[in-house]
Amino acid sequence: MRILIVNPFGDTEVYGQENLGRVARPDTEFDVVNIADVYPLRNNQWLYFRHMCTDGTLEKVMWAEKQGYDAVFISCSLDIGLHEARQLVDIPVTATLESAALVAHMMGSTYSLVTVDRQNGNIQEMLLRNYGLHDHFVSQRPFGIDANDLYPDRTPPGEVIEAVVEAARLCVSEDGAEVVVPGCTLAGSVLTHDVPEVESVIGAPVLDGMVTGFKIAEMMADMHAAGIPAVSRRGWFEKPPEQDFHKLRSFLNRPT
Repeated sequence: MRILIVNPFGDTEVYGQENLGRVARPDTEFDVVNIADVYPLRNNQWLYFRHMCTDGTLEKVMWAEKQGYDAVFISCSLDIGLHEARQLVDIPVTATLESAALVAHMMGSTYSLVTVDRQNGNIQEMLLRNYGLHDHFVSQRPFGIDANDLYPDRTPPGEVIEAVVEAARLCVSEDGAEVVVPGCTLAGSVLTHDVPEVESVIGAPVLDGMVTGFKIAEMMADMHAAGIPAVSRRGWFEKPPEQDFHKLRSFLNRPT
């Protein structure tokens, strides 16, 4: 099995490849790419930035299908281009927030997000409502470190862990969360790497959305290989008209 992991920003998550290497199946190979060739920033936490990341992300997803990958995992808690990608390719595409929220629903009756800031958390809440996964959501608590500053060259991992753990504990003790989801893959990857017994630290399981989305990509690739389509083409994920798609790609001088 081959899975492409797309970081929809201009860098890659610290410890991400190492963390996924520990949980990948022996028969799974994966590659990690980003969109630094078309998007220079190391973060995408604002609505305009999220919009500007989408095109480059979709190009990577379409490229992955042509290169024979079995699935794509979009590694970002804003799920950049997830639904658009599912309209365009026939291989499974997963993303961070949707995957974590789906699993959180199976693990407990309530869950919370710890986010970089309130506006970023509001975007994720919007996505959860769109997914139909907001009913069990009880709170978001910002941990107050900008996504640009979550890299080790800007903030020591210990400081990131302290801030995330403090916010997560409040989600459990004051908001009633039974599961906590880090609302940024950069924060989740540091926590997974350095705090293996995190449940005992905050009092509830913490779902690293990067690990969760990757493992669901493996599962969806297995289902696809067994003859189950990655999505239904009957409605929401119907492919664009082929003639219009080719006209647009030709206009943009991109491969069809």
